[in-house]
Amino acid sequence: MLKALQIGYKPRETRHPVLIPARMRVGQSWTEVVIHNLSSGGALVASDEAPERGTYIEIRRGRQTIIGRVVWRKDRFFGIQAQGRLDIAAIINEPRLASRPRSANDPESSYERRAQPRADEDARIARQLENSRRWSAAFQFGVFVVLALIAAGFAANELYHILSRPFSELESHL
Repeated sequence: MLKALQIGYKPRETRHPVLIPARMRVGQSWTEVVIHNLSSGGALVASDEAPERGTYIEIRRGRQTIIGRVVWRKDRFFGIQAQGRLDIAAIINEPRLASRPRSANDPESSYERRAQPRADEDARIARQLENSRRWSAAFQFGVFVVLALIAAGFAANELYHILSRPFSELESHL
């Protein structure tokens, strides 16, 4: 009977109940939060000041980072949808940092959170754009050459028919 009622509904992901203290960044400010449950696609979180629905947030537990969007909110509880798949075991087993996470704006810190620095990623994108531009220019040139050859063939065919008519009349008179 339950199967018949669930036709057309996607089964809900397994929730892992936990009580994990963490830190949440909304905008430029950090606040303390508690993660109440985790799934591979999101989390249920509680905070004294729950962010509004649609807000993008960052939650940190040690070196583990969850970036997501608030999809619902009720009182101090809210649900987030993570940008990527969450490694639940890594989040649960990660020890809490003794101090707040360092910010890229800290003057004494040359801390880079990304796996690849932004400059490397920007250079990769620039190379990809340049390669795409070269390929499209070569493709455009090839299309123009093919169209020019087709037009030249039509023009040669028409010229042949125009010039063959007088010669065929001249040949018939001889």
